[in-house]
Amino acid sequence: MLKPNVNLNNKTILVTGAAGFIGCNLVLELLRSYENVHIVGIDNMNDYYDVSIKEYRLSKIEEAVSQKEDCEWDFVRGNIADKTLIDTIFSEYKPTVVVNLAAQAGVRYSITNPDVYIEANLIGFYNILEACRHNNVHKLVFASSSSVYGMNEKVPYQEDDKVETPISLYAASKKSSFFIYRPLFENY
Repeated sequence: MLKPNVNLNNKTILVTGAAGFIGCNLVLELLRSYENVHIVGIDNMNDYYDVSIKEYRLSKIEEAVSQKEDCEWDFVRGNIADKTLIDTIFSEYKPTVVVNLAAQAGVRYSITNPDVYIEANLIGFYNILEACRHNNVHKLVFASSSSVYGMNEKVPYQEDDKVETPISLYAASKKSSFFIYRPLFENY
């Protein structure tokens, strides 16, 4: 395991997609590993995955935070594509670390519902980037997808493999998130 290169004690951390599998487990690990953290989670709780599973995950977070007197947890049910909501979250909670895990997942679903991919994976990510840029955010971490490797036949994938052949809107939206907004990453 890698040695942590950022001290998250006494930080406010925004985790988007907090009710998802990775988001929930990240929040639980942050609560286990750090002291005096304030974690703000946001998730739109859409029904692409079973909402009852997301609610269960949120209850596990509530249970974990109740065991740590020095930690805070706030959950916002909302969409990262809502710029006003994102600006409000950054203004109210002032996160210094942001982990963007929110995305509309699924290759097949992107064929019949392309609008939700543009909304979450491009507009939502743009709102997060802009909020980070205009606020005192020290670190931004975001998740991509192995789908960006498209027709790449080399297995296992490596981070420096070419991503020139996405084969779905989902893959293209995840790839575009980085390349379209690349100039904004210069501060991170």
